Amino acid sequence: MEDVTRLVSSGDCLKIWDSTSMTVVEQFNPHSATHPVAQVCWSSSNQYLVSASSIGDKLVVSSLKSSPVPVMELGEGKKQTRVSLNSTSQFLVSGGLDNTVNIWDLKTKRLHRSLKDHKEEVTCVSFNGGDSYTASGSTSGDIILHSITTNLSSKPFGHGPNVPIHDLRYSLVKRSLLGTVSDSGSVALWDANTQKELHLFEGAHKAPCSGLAFSPANDLLFITVGLDKKIVCYDTSNKMVFRNKQVESPLTAIDFTPDGAGLVVGSTQGRIYLYDLRNLSVPVKITTAHKTSVTCIRFQNSTSKLKVQLSVLFVHKHISSEPPSVSFPAPAAAVESGAEGRGAPLTSVQMNFVRNMILEALEDFRDTSHRDIINLQVEMVRQFYIQLNEIHGLIEKYSLNDSLIEEIERLREENKRLRANY
Repeated sequence: MEDVTRLVSSGDCLKIWDSTSMTVVEQFNPHSATHPVAQVCWSSSNQYLVSASSIGDKLVVSSLKSSPVPVMELGEGKKQTRVSLNSTSQFLVSGGLDNTVNIWDLKTKRLHRSLKDHKEEVTCVSFNGGDSYTASGSTSGDIILHSITTNLSSKPFGHGPNVPIHDLRYSLVKRSLLGTVSDSGSVALWDANTQKELHLFEGAHKAPCSGLAFSPANDLLFITVGLDKKIVCYDTSNKMVFRNKQVESPLTAIDFTPDGAGLVVGSTQGRIYLYDLRNLSVPVKITTAHKTSVTCIRFQNSTSKLKVQLSVLFVHKHISSEPPSVSFPAPAAAVESGAEGRGAPLTSVQMNFVRNMILEALEDFRDTSHRDIINLQVEMVRQFYIQLNEIHGLIEKYSLNDSLIEEIERLREENKRLRANY
């Protein structure tokens, strides 16, 4: 029997749901009951949740191995309201009201690094797919990437203070693709390798855009929601909006189902809507979840199994000409009737999907390595000039000057005169 896929939502408290029946499995609040939970994320094993409140009182790691129990508290009083874990769940990046981005080592339970590159409130943080960079956005409209390897931050980029960043996400398939949404209602796609804008969907929403999500199964699809009550679907290849859906209340949060076939959105009315992407006209389920706005929705991770299967496939591809008979989660549009049996051979569409993912991962690794090498070279040149300036300063400080030479010559002449006379 397979494990139930769970969904966590935050608002006045945290609720864990059985995503099939949309029934509450657990309900708890590790923060002050007077302030909403602002954001929550799953650990890679799905055995822990990390949460932050709207006032940033503290960051809480809660264990879900039995009943939910807080097992670690970090950043008390540091006003951290946004959280994101890396793929191994050893490092946590947080940001918040004090304009800082903090990276925590959960293994040692200590602050690993504190970044003060932002000038205003940090509204969103995320690790990239390779865990080599963090991305953060702020109310000033700045987006900043920080290299975990070199400890260097990019120059701020974005559209300025008129386009404050509300949320950002990396594509799950095309890892160099970064999406941002703003309080101005605009949506932007960026190349994270070059920090250049790929496309701006200006006026995609008529009110603040509150969330976005990239499809885990289709690199062409991403979706945004906003306070204008709209769900907007985009084609990243053609850089166009291809579908709009109006709902009954302003929307605040969004996530794809792990198989990419469905969508959940949360609203200011505390409701959660579950949609089948093949039919957005009517939600599959509507559930009243919270007394306040739904601030965050996240499905549990399914990437650990995916990575294992990718590794197996990659090895088999290099040692055998026969495709391995392993089951693999295909994109929703590629699943054929009767082809979902356990241990079924991969279809050509699935093989192409896997091949593209591997090539994309290799391309991202190459680009990241190239960028890190350049950053290291820049840092080495910078350190060289710092040391060169220090050496010049020491030479000037301790070298002979003209007045000292003149004094020595005068003393020599005086010495000769004294010898001649006495």
